[in-house]
Formats: sequence, structure tokens, C-alpha cells
Amino acid sequence: MAESARYPLRVAYHETDAMGVVHHSNHIKYFEEARVDFLRNKNLMSQHHPDGPLVFAVVELWTKYFKTARFDEELEVWTQARLNGLRIEFQYALFSRRTKTFIAQGTTQLIALGADLKPKRLPTEFTDAFASEGWDEVWPPKI
Repeated sequence: MAESARYPLRVAYHETDAMGVVHHSNHIKYFEEARVDFLRNKNLMSQHHPDGPLVFAVVELWTKYFKTARFDEELEVWTQARLNGLRIEFQYALFSRRTKTFIAQGTTQLIALGADLKPKRLPTEFTDAFASEGWDEVWPPKI
């Protein structure tokens, strides 16, 4: 199993629906928070708008839900990423610390855009940072 980044979070009350369950749209927000944290930990935020020259556009998003999460539950987003041509592919697995199970999984594909909103090649900072990243084809990983 490749090493995955882990982003901890706790479910806020406003993220739940009338049944007290995390609304499905918040899973995507959690994935985005984990993605930004991943880039921050790779020291790549200097390339990211507004501090850098690139905007990263999500061109594909997929999510699958397994179980529910509730208010104040501690979760982790397990993240791995790789480069595929001009695209950056991310895989996410949303893990419940309470039940010790995955409650959702997802993927996003992003492309880098310049200020003119046209695709740009990724700088060598990205290719160097992603060169050593592992990638598990079976996702979420077995625990």
C-alpha cells in the first residue's frame, strides 16, 4: 500500500441535514480541503492562485458514499495523487475514526490554467514533487 496523506477534520453542526447526517455535498468540500492541504505539504502553494500564476480547475469529479457520518464525528481524508500528462489526479477516502471504516471515496482530476484561463504545463516543482508519490489502484486501501 502506498503512503497516503491524512487530513483530520471534525463534522460541524451546519454540515448536517435534517436527519443529523453529514449532507452529501460536504464530502466534496472535505476532499477539496484535503487537496489544498496536500499541495501545502508539498510546498506547492506558491504556484496556486492567488499567490501564484496558476488556477487549478476541476475537470472531473466522482464520489461514492458507503456510510453516514454525524455531527461532531472525527474523520480523516486519506489522499493520494499523481500526474497524468497535464492532469493531476487525486483519490480520496473518507475515514471515520469512530467506526474505523471508510464512509466515502472520491476522485478529482484537475488541470492548471493560466490567467488567460488556458491550459498550462505544470512547472518542474510539480513534476519533482510528484515523482516519488505512490499510487494504489485499489482504493480505498484495505485496513
